[in-house]
Amino acid sequence: MVKLNIVEEDEKSIKVELEGLPLAVANTLRRFVINEVPTMAIEEILIIENTSAMPNEVLAHRLSLIPFISDIDRYVAPEECDCGSKLGCEKCVVRYVVRAEAVDEPVTVYSKDIIPEDPSITVKPVSPKIPIVKLAPNQRIEIELYVRVGKGRKHAKWQAAISSLYEKDGEPGKRILFIESIGSLPPRRILKEAVNIFKKKVQELNEKILSDIGGLRDG
Repeated sequence: MVKLNIVEEDEKSIKVELEGLPLAVANTLRRFVINEVPTMAIEEILIIENTSAMPNEVLAHRLSLIPFISDIDRYVAPEECDCGSKLGCEKCVVRYVVRAEAVDEPVTVYSKDIIPEDPSITVKPVSPKIPIVKLAPNQRIEIELYVRVGKGRKHAKWQAAISSLYEKDGEPGKRILFIESIGSLPPRRILKEAVNIFKKKVQELNEKILSDIGGLRDG
């Protein structure tokens, strides 16, 4: 009999005791936490102006790795959206701008300076204090950002969490699944999403096997 018990939980992490779950299944769940749970991150960057000392490629890379608080109930991945637009729509993309200029004194641009096109959205950087670039006097940047839903198996910037699995000391058959959120989603939500994804894939596999067996019989 499979048992799941939450041992510890806070806003950043969750520790779950798994009992009666085969190692392969438990490890698959861990991998789904890292690679399959969807989050939101900057996928496309349009640099309109950059007179800073930082090259465009480095600036774009720094921006792309900023984690975002994600709303995966409202937004879907581009490949799952029915809009058919490369630019996306209100269901699959969130647009932002970064405009900053240093006049007489140096200015540090932070993640709080990433301004959404729609001020009512909840998708935003997990912290307002992530430094992006430092501007010297008379330097300026203007950038457009496009945030979309993705998964960690596509790029690490979409990873929802780090996760580990280990045996519980002195208790055979019991393992601990530890999940530490990057900040995009609450840890309990990450666990729930991973379990639901696992169930969906098992169902799809079962349907495929039954379909193939049916095909063999008909043949």
